[in-house]
Amino acid sequence: MNILFIDSATEACTAAIWTDGTVLSTFELAPRAHTHRLLPMAEELLSEAGIDYNQLDLIAYGRGPGSFTGVRIATACAQGMALGLDIPVLGISSLATLAQALREQALQAGGGIIHAALDARMGEIYYGRFLVDKARGVTPLGEERVISPELILSEFAIHSENTESQFATGSGFARYPALISANSWRNTSPDAFPDARFAIELAAATPESQWQDPAEAAPIYLRDNVAQVKGAAPVTG
Repeated sequence: MNILFIDSATEACTAAIWTDGTVLSTFELAPRAHTHRLLPMAEELLSEAGIDYNQLDLIAYGRGPGSFTGVRIATACAQGMALGLDIPVLGISSLATLAQALREQALQAGGGIIHAALDARMGEIYYGRFLVDKARGVTPLGEERVISPELILSEFAIHSENTESQFATGSGFARYPALISANSWRNTSPDAFPDARFAIELAAATPESQWQDPAEAAPIYLRDNVAQVKGAAPVTG
């Protein structure tokens, strides 16, 4: 099975190829170069893997949440390629990708909860909680949300699980370090952005029954109205 994954939902521009279990990937912090780098990245990886576009079985993409423009770029590119090749698409969550990157570390610790957060600006974060265990891998705990750091802090106070089994990852924690310091978590990756080499693992593990027609490709924004500033003042640590 051959899968191409592309993502430009955050400051990072990243892509990966899955060829029967072998992964090739690339990652660049290029916040203003997504439109110029994303497709060349894909072409470079295909060339390195020695396969053509017409040998792809699936095109996966970073569906968000993240930058509105960045999410749209990856979605549109994936949709356009898939329509031309007449193959399905699959959207992968940015937050799930962050959690997948910590999967092995969490399993080595016996499993636990991964808190994934990306800076949503406007005093909010995109946030998701994921359970990691050997039986099921990375499993979402509830819906992904856009939420103020203050509300997350209050939820942490309510759900005060063993701190040794807690992991935090994503730029939302770098933007609001109080989210980590308030919980004394040891296992943190606050500067992380979604990386295609982990997203493509999620894509490869997704049953074909969940693949979608290219016409169904759609970004996930979480926030409906960017013109309205919501939430309280930022938590800065």
